[in-house]
Amino acid sequence: MNDWLSGITDEVTKQMLLGVIEKKEKLDQWKTKVKLVQIATIVGSVAFLAYVVWEILLSPRPASSKVVAFFGEANHLFFLFLLGTAIFVMGVYQKKCDKAEEEFHALRCEIIQKSADLWRTEDEWKKRHEWFTMMKTKYDINLFYENS
Repeated sequence: MNDWLSGITDEVTKQMLLGVIEKKEKLDQWKTKVKLVQIATIVGSVAFLAYVVWEILLSPRPASSKVVAFFGEANHLFFLFLLGTAIFVMGVYQKKCDKAEEEFHALRCEIIQKSADLWRTEDEWKKRHEWFTMMKTKYDINLFYENS
């Protein structure tokens, strides 16, 4: 992974680039987790709603016994608890994803703002474009502009 960074002689620059790569990978992992929990929550909610409509609302029992039947079954309450837990976990994961995105964006912007300090010589500055292009193609990290 880091073999291509051997061309950078400045250790600070190397560590900053490695740090932004790690933060991008962490962000991608959190995005995947959030997406999986969202899908599981939606599928579970739709399945439970279909079950409620089919078994309880469309049954020929009187309305009062439908409510008793719903809350009288431990399975129903357990599934409601699972859905509530999934919604809570989704919120927690989303907050962690947002935090990872803020950290990634902050470090990415720091690299962009400090480019002149990180690539000091004219030769380094000319190679900077190559590093930025490589970061964009290999890791989907845009170091050319802050607002992207």
